[in-house]
Amino acid sequence: MKLLKNRKFAILLTIVIAVLATLFGVYKTSVRYTRSVEAMFYDGVYLSNDGYTQPAISSHLENSANAALGLATLMGSYPELADKAGEIISARRDLLAAGSISDKSSANLKMNGFVIELLDAAMSANLTDRDKNAASQYYSTFIGASNAIANSSYNVKVADYMNGRSILMRIIGAVLPVKTPDFFNSAAFSDALTWPWNTLAAASGS
Repeated sequence: MKLLKNRKFAILLTIVIAVLATLFGVYKTSVRYTRSVEAMFYDGVYLSNDGYTQPAISSHLENSANAALGLATLMGSYPELADKAGEIISARRDLLAAGSISDKSSANLKMNGFVIELLDAAMSANLTDRDKNAASQYYSTFIGASNAIANSSYNVKVADYMNGRSILMRIIGAVLPVKTPDFFNSAAFSDALTWPWNTLAAASGS
């Protein structure tokens, strides 16, 4: 009690409390901003200049994963392609089970690589015209979703958040476990990758 009656101690205590309250407030703000940015991954990004909400990466991922599964199921019926088809199914399972955005990104990149490998191998397989056409349709959906993900504004919002943090927020982030929004890394695919399948589909009369 004597310390509390000491003027210098009381002032020091007030300053300490004010600083801690400020730090805690900034910490809570950082957490809230992180959640609001990552919500755009699941809900879509509102583009104020265009006046609409860009479809969420999560919805494109669902389309991509379903197309990859359809492709793997189709190609898995060919013995020489079964192993590569199984790799896609396994990677898709990991994608669906991933909890964080960064884990989903890693699993998606892995699945994308297996899709490319499978289609490269399928070029040498003796596919029926019907299966060639079906593969073209699956891959058309897959590549469309993948490119939409690569062109999403979500990563722009994450970058804006990271660049817009105050000095105090950066200091707190270096001391406290402040989670920043996860980037979603994805590579756009060249349209040239689809040409064998589009050509084969056209030849089969699709």
